[in-house]
Amino acid sequence: MPNERPAMAMLSPDTLQRPFRVTLWWFLVTLVGSLMALMTLQVVLRYGFNASLLWAEELCRYMLIWMAFLGVVFAYERGEIAAIGFLASILPRVPALLLTLFGLSLSILLCALLGWFGWVYATRAGSSQIPAIGFILESLFGDNAPPTPGRFWVYIALPVGMGLLGLRLFGDAVLCVQAFAKGQSVEDVFDRDPTELSE
Repeated sequence: MPNERPAMAMLSPDTLQRPFRVTLWWFLVTLVGSLMALMTLQVVLRYGFNASLLWAEELCRYMLIWMAFLGVVFAYERGEIAAIGFLASILPRVPALLLTLFGLSLSILLCALLGWFGWVYATRAGSSQIPAIGFILESLFGDNAPPTPGRFWVYIALPVGMGLLGLRLFGDAVLCVQAFAKGQSVEDVFDRDPTELSE
C-alpha cells in the first residue's frame, strides 16, 4: 500500500508530458541554432567571398516554417497567442469556466480543421521534390545520391503543429472540467509559470 502514492504521482499528466516537452524544446533550440549558423555562413560567403550556397535560403525558410508550427505550443503556454480573456476574468467561477471551456472547444475544432486540410494539401501537393535538399544530396553523393524528399515534409508542418496545439488545448479543457468538481476557478487552472517550459 505505501507504494501506491508514488506510482500515482508517476502517472500524473505533468510527469507524462515532461519528456515530450523537453524533447520539443531542445528540437526547437537546435532548429534555431542551425538556422542562425546557416544564415551567418551564407552572409559571410556572399559578402566576404563573393560566393553563396544555392540551397541555404530555401532550407532556412523550411526550418522557419517548422519552428513556427512546432513552437506554437510554447507560444500558447506563454500567453503569446491573441486571446480575449477579460470576460472570463470578470464572470463568477462557474460561468467563467463554462466560457473558457467553450472557447477551448472552438479552438480545438479550429486546430482539427486546419490539421485536416493541411494534411489533405500535403498529400495532394507535396509530391514535388525539395530543390535545396536535392542540391545537398548531389553535392555529398554525386550520381549515387538517394532520392530527394518531397515538399510533403514541409507542408506536413501545419497538421503536426495544429495536432500538438490541439492536444495541448484538450489538456486544458480536461483541467477545466476537473475544476468544476474541485471548486477551482479559471485562474487556478491556468496558474503556470511560463519561464519554466523546459523543466
